[in-house]
This record gives sequence, C-alpha cells and structure tokens, in this order.
Amino acid sequence: MKKYGLSLLLFILLVVPGCGFAEKVENSVNFATDTASYMQTLTEFGQEMDTLAADAATDTQAREALTDRLVALKEQIVQYADLQVPEYAADLHQSIVGYNETLQQGVDQAITNLEQGKAAFESTGIPETINKVSELLNQLTQLTPQ
Repeated sequence: MKKYGLSLLLFILLVVPGCGFAEKVENSVNFATDTASYMQTLTEFGQEMDTLAADAATDTQAREALTDRLVALKEQIVQYADLQVPEYAADLHQSIVGYNETLQQGVDQAITNLEQGKAAFESTGIPETINKVSELLNQLTQLTPQ
C-alpha cells in the first residue's frame, strides 16, 4: 500500500506541473489566434471603410448598417482588452490596447458623425490607427510558429 501511495504521489508530482505547461501553451496559442483574428477584422474594416462611408452618405440603410458595424467593432475592441496574455506578448498586447483606446474614440466620433449627417470618418483618426495596428500584426506573425 505504501508503494502504491508513493507511486501515486510521484505520478501527481510529475503530471500536475505538466498541466500548467500545457495550459500556458494553450493560452499562448489562443492569444496568438485571437489577436490575429481581431487584427484581420480591423484590416478588413480598414479596407472597406471608404466604400462604407460613401454608401452611408447617400443611403439611409447603408448608414444604419455602418452604425451597426461600428458598434460591433467597438464591442470587439473592448473584448480584446480582456484576453489572457502570455508573458512573451505582454508588450505587444499593451501596444494594441493603447491603439484600441484611440480607435475606440475614433469609432465613437464616427458614430456621432453619422448621427449628425457628416462624413463618417472625418476627423476620427481611424485609418491611421488601423494602419498602426496592422504594423503590429506583422510583429504577431513573427511570434507565432509557422
């Protein structure tokens, strides 16, 4: 019985720390995947902005659709800040969160512009911020295994 208990204790001591390692690897993979997906969403939005704004200027339904898309984007921005971040990516994540604050202010301004009948992205800083976030995407791809 003593031998069985010692074997069980040894097994637990060997496996439990391994679980922590597996969890760290999973968090790293999840962070990289979630960040890449988020940044891809921003990149796609940046590419479609001009068309969306032009349509919104002349079509009420397009204006409402753009407003809905901006609200959804704002929700994604807020959710990104809550990701679990592995240590190696803390600086990158903090940089993205900093840009997200600027982006969130720009999204708020774009929604206000649409409500006031102005050009959607006038004086919002959204294009510049998305470009900066896209540059960070290049850094992220260097962190993920190929």
